[in-house]
Amino acid sequence: MQKYVSPRVDVNELILIEEQETDVKCGKCNKPMHFQIYYKEKETFDFLVCKECNIFLQRIIVEDEK
Repeated sequence: MQKYVSPRVDVNELILIEEQETDVKCGKCNKPMHFQIYYKEKETFDFLVCKECNIFLQRIIVEDEK
């Protein structure tokens, strides 16, 4: 299962490698958010980003709790 949380890494230390506009709307300004993939030290990080509000939400994968 995946969820989006406040970033656990500093986005300014990462390298942007891909970006796509999504159908997801920002809860603050109601504009489309962007899905961005960043890279650092052989690891990738996925974010939903509102460029208008400068909001970053990091995607994390969590195991289902039973």
